[in-house]
Amino acid sequence: MIKQVFLIIALFTFTLLFSQKSESWLLMDKEPITTLSFSKSETLSVNEFSFQATWDNKLSYSDNLGYYGGISELKVLKNNKLLQTIKNIEDGIAIGEINITFYDYNMDGYIDFSIPIDCSKSCYDAYYLFNPQTEKFEHQKEWAYLKIQEINKVNKQILTVPDGNAKHSQNILYQVEGLKLIKLKTFKI
Repeated sequence: MIKQVFLIIALFTFTLLFSQKSESWLLMDKEPITTLSFSKSETLSVNEFSFQATWDNKLSYSDNLGYYGGISELKVLKNNKLLQTIKNIEDGIAIGEINITFYDYNMDGYIDFSIPIDCSKSCYDAYYLFNPQTEKFEHQKEWAYLKIQEINKVNKQILTVPDGNAKHSQNILYQVEGLKLIKLKTFKI
């Protein structure tokens, strides 16, 4: 009986939360993204950017898995001009490859990218947002572990995937301002 009451309350809360949302909200998993997969030294491109990866089989190590590699150096070029070099991108999920996902995460008109950093119960990413003033992708520590469920491009807002367990879960609503995330509200489900 308690489980049924909890389920009814959770469904009511979820329905109330999403019934107040406008049509401007888009499911992140329906958005067009591009993913480049690196498991060896190679150059791959997306839009006007090229990514020259130097793969190192001994960059990442685990006692139970041994060595499983990573990108020791990632050179980022725009129209064949070197913009930056990112060093030591470890294979944080130990699958022998690194998937770099491209999308305009902060909704400023410039492509950004994310890299998986942890996959245990859920997968989490590190975010690198393109700064047009410096013409570099900047690692945004405050975005780390952000799991985006929906975005609102009109209001530049992000709603996270519910985090927690069946009894205690929450979504967080963020406002995006430039490269920054501003926490607006926490919805307990």
